[in-house]
Amino acid sequence: MTTTDNKILTSAIETYRHYAGQPTLSDIESCRQDSNDEILHLTPYFSTMDLVKLEDLTYTRSFTYSLKNRQLLFTSNITPINKNIVRRLASPDGQYLALVTKETKGEQDLYYVQIWHDEHLIFGYEANDTKISPHGKILPKNDYGSFFEWSPDSRRLVFTAEEKRKPLKSYFTADKLDDIGEPASTYRENWGEQMELFETSIVCIFDLDTKQVKLIENQPKDLYFGQCTWTTNPDEFILVAFRIEPYRLGLIFCENRPTALFKCNWRNNQWIQLTDFDQLCRLFPRYLPKKENEFVYLQTDIYRAHAQCKRLVLFNTETKQEKILIDRIDK
Repeated sequence: MTTTDNKILTSAIETYRHYAGQPTLSDIESCRQDSNDEILHLTPYFSTMDLVKLEDLTYTRSFTYSLKNRQLLFTSNITPINKNIVRRLASPDGQYLALVTKETKGEQDLYYVQIWHDEHLIFGYEANDTKISPHGKILPKNDYGSFFEWSPDSRRLVFTAEEKRKPLKSYFTADKLDDIGEPASTYRENWGEQMELFETSIVCIFDLDTKQVKLIENQPKDLYFGQCTWTTNPDEFILVAFRIEPYRLGLIFCENRPTALFKCNWRNNQWIQLTDFDQLCRLFPRYLPKKENEFVYLQTDIYRAHAQCKRLVLFNTETKQEKILIDRIDK
């Protein structure tokens, strides 16, 4: 290799090291800490690459910002995020932290749920614990296939998980044939294309007042609920439902499919369908904090171009009327 080639190779390596070390914003949490909405606490998550271990790293740091004075009040040190963390979310009042971790023992993945209050662990359980947990593994973060949301009053946590499955047992050790469980070779359809981990979805809620985890009953079996936002009523939230049939593949890249909006009252196990599965795709609902019975969402026409422009739509849950706030541009 000539001297010129060495210089080019060295320059290429240095350039790669420089840009590989630049962090990328991968996620962000935000919560307003005071009643006057003057203090904003931000917790962004960044991804970068460790060229020594040859692996991706995730870290976070917190910022406290004054909305009134437009000043940065506090910046924390960098905190690396453990790879075993599946979910992590601070409550809106900043006092609680919900944490889901995964550990592998043998061929089994165990999911642990923890609720922290300040520096105290106040509640925890393992997803396979039949006495406490009504669900299976908790689904990882995905914009379309899962949610993990604190209520505005920081008293409840709604999330998606898999249905609880019977562990596989031998014919010789099972007391009943029903206890054998499904064989490991049984095929289960998933959403595919970077969503292979997502098969079934059930909606559960953790109640901080009772320290109990509840499976919300009467959930439609032919639908998959993948997005959620709380309402101003602490007993209700809005969900986006996807049809499981006739196809599921491609959701992460293609929103060309009809969706429907639902309202759920978790105390009464009541599911109310707000819209039909028509020629529209409705996604990313967000409730208005100081408006009762109203929320906004993004809307597109189905069976058109990929990544097309969206409308911003206002929806009233009482009248079920929709109002376009910002229309799309068809040019």
